[in-house]
Amino acid sequence: MSRHNQGRIEKGISENRSKILSMKAPFFTCLLILLISVGSYAEESVVSQIPGVEEGATIACRIYPPKTLPEGRTGLVIHLYGSGGSHREGQFNIGRPPFDQFRQMLAERGYWLVVPELGPKHWMNDRACLQVDAVIDEMVRAHPIDRKRVHFLGSSMGAGNSLIYIMRRPGKIRSVVAVFPMTDFRRWLEEQPRYRAVVEKAHSITDDTRDTALKNLSPLLHPEAFRDVPVFLLHGDRDPIVPPHHSREFAAALEESGSKVVFREAADGVHNDEIARPFQRELVEFITGVDD
Repeated sequence: MSRHNQGRIEKGISENRSKILSMKAPFFTCLLILLISVGSYAEESVVSQIPGVEEGATIACRIYPPKTLPEGRTGLVIHLYGSGGSHREGQFNIGRPPFDQFRQMLAERGYWLVVPELGPKHWMNDRACLQVDAVIDEMVRAHPIDRKRVHFLGSSMGAGNSLIYIMRRPGKIRSVVAVFPMTDFRRWLEEQPRYRAVVEKAHSITDDTRDTALKNLSPLLHPEAFRDVPVFLLHGDRDPIVPPHHSREFAAALEESGSKVVFREAADGVHNDEIARPFQRELVEFITGVDD
């Protein structure tokens, strides 16, 4: 690197540091701005602890900042991972290679991306809903994010959870990308009985409440909840964990109800994030297009 270029970079860093020192921003906000200022790409994620639900509690979040800070307010994408996953690198979340292009494009368009740690088996119960509420509130408070431009991308359990949250929190989410979601919990727990205990425990479901509770969790039975929320469904046609009929039937129900839906079925696709690789550009275009 030439001395001239090195001097320019050092000057730019110094100027950004001065801006940061003049701001009364949380520490992790300053750290993120520094990452952006030195040209660090959004791949340089930061793990931050944000205020949780209970007093004194925090929620660990992996945050991918935008490549540039756009003028005005920008959008936020919240990624909800699959069963057994977490916010940690490489653990069934959006930091994996099949989403590399997605992260890059999202960063280049000025969007924030966050992966909150909600636990491995929460199934969007009451506490998880409150945690997502807290994540949205803090991200909007700490960064120039438009509350009306908050989106979901969920995979597997996270996809089903994204849809459940939208049903339970009308008007909070602008759009959702659901990758191999379960949309009829009554049928899915018959197809995959090994998940019944954890789902029912998460929602305190008993023999007496089972039928009503599982109906309430099933997006397929509530397409009207998505009338104002564009939905992108992606599913492999050979998925052995969440059979593709979950997305096929949900897409049909959404179309019939007049909702905006895009459905892509990956040929020979199984229950693996790899099915998202060829659709990354389309996913970004879907999310950012909704905000245009």
